Amino acid sequence: MIREEEKKEIDISEEIPVLQGEGLDEAVLQAKDLMNTFVKSVKAFRLYPPENPSLNEFQEQTLNKFNLFLNKYQAFAFQIGEFDFGFQGKLLYENKDLKSSLAFQFYKDGLRELRFIKGLERWEVQKLMDIIKRMDHISRLEDDLVTMLWEADFIHISYLATDEFLDETPVVIPENVQEFRKHLVFEPLAHKVDQDFGAEEEQDEFDLEAILSRRPAGPPPVAEHQGLYFLTSDELERLRREVESEIAPTSVFNIIDILFEILALENNLEPYQEAVEVLGKLLEALITLGEFQKATDLITRLNIILNTYQLQDWQIKLIRQLIETSGEPKRIERIGKILEQDKGKPLEEVSGFLLLLGPNSIPPLIRVLGELNNAKARRMICDVLCEIGRNSIEVIIPFMNDRRWFLVRNIIYILTRIGKEQALPDIQKAIHHPDERVRREVISALGVIGGTKVFGLLAKALTDGNDRVRCMAALNLAKVGKTASLPLLFEVVQSKEFSKRDKTEVKAFFDAIGITASDEAIPLLQKLLEQKSWFWEGKKMEIRAGAANALALIGTPEAKAILNSGKDSKDQNIRQACLQAMERVSL
Repeated sequence: MIREEEKKEIDISEEIPVLQGEGLDEAVLQAKDLMNTFVKSVKAFRLYPPENPSLNEFQEQTLNKFNLFLNKYQAFAFQIGEFDFGFQGKLLYENKDLKSSLAFQFYKDGLRELRFIKGLERWEVQKLMDIIKRMDHISRLEDDLVTMLWEADFIHISYLATDEFLDETPVVIPENVQEFRKHLVFEPLAHKVDQDFGAEEEQDEFDLEAILSRRPAGPPPVAEHQGLYFLTSDELERLRREVESEIAPTSVFNIIDILFEILALENNLEPYQEAVEVLGKLLEALITLGEFQKATDLITRLNIILNTYQLQDWQIKLIRQLIETSGEPKRIERIGKILEQDKGKPLEEVSGFLLLLGPNSIPPLIRVLGELNNAKARRMICDVLCEIGRNSIEVIIPFMNDRRWFLVRNIIYILTRIGKEQALPDIQKAIHHPDERVRREVISALGVIGGTKVFGLLAKALTDGNDRVRCMAALNLAKVGKTASLPLLFEVVQSKEFSKRDKTEVKAFFDAIGITASDEAIPLLQKLLEQKSWFWEGKKMEIRAGAANALALIGTPEAKAILNSGKDSKDQNIRQACLQAMERVSL
């Protein structure tokens, strides 16, 4: 039992507001009671050492409260504000102390809603508590709550989070040259171009070196190429040396505006090629310096030119080649090293740049994904690949054969989000992967994809060598196949070896039968509930409890009648199983 002084240490009465108003919905009242237990348990897990026996009681109370609510209402989702938790517009929790507020700790990591569905298991509650406890000890630069939840393999727990890596920034498309020049400015420049571009005497006054303050203004040198803009060999070489050596990067950034003017207005091939070449060097420097926002601006401007101006075919080709080189392996590899070494780098800036890349960047990005130790960066790259790989599944497929289980698991996640049924033939290849974590990801993917094509695959997974894979297979099979899954689930439940399985697996299979909501399951469930001699006593109680819970989940009049009869049985064990099942779903 919990000692009185322990109860005082985790008193949260000031954090659970009093609900105001008459005729409050019963679901809201139960949700408040559940939240009270949940928050108290979280604080207990963070306060007490792992060996404290009180934690088992907290965990059991939390699981029971969840199941009581979920069996009646199917799901529990609470919204997360900066300092509070809400449910159906009512405040269930509030604490504005930054150090102790559970809501604030969830909120600052991007979590906006936490969801639980019927069938919640003990291991899921335990793992969630462990994750929340780990928040106090992890480096914020390497991991966060959302990433840990993402990697946790929960079956009945999900979440809603702000996706900081996929936020879209609207791009202003200029309607004319004047608007285009207005949006080209990185920093205030001394250079101003007159509106009348046709005046030859104004071209003579254009002096790149003078503008950059590298020499006094004077007569323009003899140009190698005659065009609207031109660069002498000395000027071009000077720019190249500066970019490659990364000397005085601010002045390098300022040149970008001028080079974009050239791309938009120059019509001669050689000066155009020179400008593109220098921009490529600048892009290389920006990436090396970790200036991803400026690199994003550079690529965005190139796209604006392609989509806005009337260009010749050779100009379009040169610009597209420059954009494509942004995703070259050597540049992606360099980005990977920056992400690994500079863990404070804003990932949304890196993501914004990567989302502008083409399909050629997919293989090197996946190779970086397989080498990164930074969990937040891995998640960001997965999300990027889901976007840029939508029409390039064939480029991603070969990595399903990688020897690293964690990379294969990420590839399955990406393919599921991208292609669903289109990716099924390749996803199913991993259903016999040697690592059970990959197989669990496959089962989750099959449940998301759904349809008749996955039914046979989920059926085969019922005989997997890992109990968690079998549990997930049973639940997903019932979700996908409904009544059609019953013969397969019955076959497992009636087998002799079923009595030797862990109670978590026993519960999962009966829950799967229950969520089919089919009256066809009732005769067998009644038989298992009332049977006298199938298993030794401990397992017999697990089977009875599972059968009773399945009947309660089905919830039809016939199923309720059996439970009502069982609660008056002379057999104490049958009575207990029926009463507990009815209490959980409030029958």
